[in-house]
Amino acid sequence: MKRNLLFSLSLLACIGISAQSLQRFYDQGKCGYKNAQGVVVVPAKYFAGSEFSEGYALVMESNKRGFINEKGELSIPCEFDDASLFSQGLAKVAKGNLYGFINTQGKFAIPLQYEFADNFSDGLARIRMSGKYGFINKQGQIVIACTYTDAGNFSEGFAPVQNANWGYINVSGVMVISATYKMAYPFLKGEARVKREQEMIIIDKKGKMLREDPLNEEEKRERGDRKN
Repeated sequence: MKRNLLFSLSLLACIGISAQSLQRFYDQGKCGYKNAQGVVVVPAKYFAGSEFSEGYALVMESNKRGFINEKGELSIPCEFDDASLFSQGLAKVAKGNLYGFINTQGKFAIPLQYEFADNFSDGLARIRMSGKYGFINKQGQIVIACTYTDAGNFSEGFAPVQNANWGYINVSGVMVISATYKMAYPFLKGEARVKREQEMIIIDKKGKMLREDPLNEEEKRERGDRKN
């Protein structure tokens, strides 16, 4: 029984070590990866590399992007002109001027077809087609039509969108905070920064002003210092 217990503890220790993400390091301008014990698993050979996200790190070689797994293996070849980290099981990639999404096996889940695409957030991804922004789901279906001149990603169920002015839509595409702002930023912990005329303010998810943005005072002081 004691032998079995020692074997189980050793097995758990090995699993714990293997489950830890590799750590990025640089040597002579190139990126590589070490394990938790400091042992080099991936030599410093990549032009650039990211931290791990959902078990994969983005690496760059000869101006092309691919992905390594947590064993340090190049599991998705460096063949993309642009790419982002995996988010909610998919990663944005581009070849030439077209964007699509791959899964963790490197297979296209959503074909290359967009002028621009961004990561999935709240189950939706921002895309651009014919110069306008909208949102797709993970099946590649356009669930919010490409009708906006600009847009931000979803956060906490809301996304900032713009035509003339900025407002916020929900995941159903309904404008829930009127488009009355000169600029709008994603929500964080129930609050968002927006620009109203010449000042920045903080609003809640009902569009109610909570307070002025503290940065306004800094900007006012800077303008005063420049005048003096």
